[in-house]
Amino acid sequence: MNNFMKRFTKEICSDNVIFITLKINNVMNFTKRSDEMYKSDKDMIHRLKKLSSTLVADGMDYENVMNYKIKPVNFQKTLVGQARTVSTYPGDNLYIHYGIYESEPGDILVVEGKGAVDSAYLGNLMAAAAQKLGIEGIIIDGLIRDKDEISKMDIQVYAQGFTPKGPRKEGPGSFDKTIECGRVVVNSHDYIIADEDGVVVIPYDIAEGVITGAEEKKVYEAQRLKTINESSEKEEIEPSWLRETINRKKQ
Repeated sequence: MNNFMKRFTKEICSDNVIFITLKINNVMNFTKRSDEMYKSDKDMIHRLKKLSSTLVADGMDYENVMNYKIKPVNFQKTLVGQARTVSTYPGDNLYIHYGIYESEPGDILVVEGKGAVDSAYLGNLMAAAAQKLGIEGIIIDGLIRDKDEISKMDIQVYAQGFTPKGPRKEGPGSFDKTIECGRVVVNSHDYIIADEDGVVVIPYDIAEGVITGAEEKKVYEAQRLKTINESSEKEEIEPSWLRETINRKKQ
């Protein structure tokens, strides 16, 4: 092998080593970021479980609260988790089936029903499959059926109402795309908190600030309730901000 070929071969080998090293570093960094995000998500969910939908709604100045028509079918405890989004063709549940099998344990399936109320998007068989696969809850901007059976399940379901009429299964639809459910924009991995008062969506990028604000409001409300219960005079019970606000509005 002449000197040129030796030098060329050496350079190629060196370039490959650098390229492979960069690829390995990128994979390691991505894995590290993924682990950090997973730990952060678990921490957020743990904190959310100690709150309520009302506290979180207050923490976002009452934004991102779903339409009041979406109600719990079988409320058991505060439903908390991260969204996996499904968009459907009106009256069609093909992509809800798909979403059930693409989601991970602990996820909450959030379904954009396009306002259709002529057929049910979900029944007992789909709910049973989702429960078996570890899905935490299903929130549907539309109707469902098999109320009696679903009411007895552990998986929590939220919907607008009930009808015995079944859906078609032909699509189109989407999974893990931006949707609108209950007049609120939802993206996959946004945080969800739902209870008997309703459903609130926390955009992923602002979750830390929102949850911190809700935690502070919880402390304030606990102290305020203590003041109310322990006070005997009207002046002591009246909140300090009331007169200040009234006087400011008069100016």
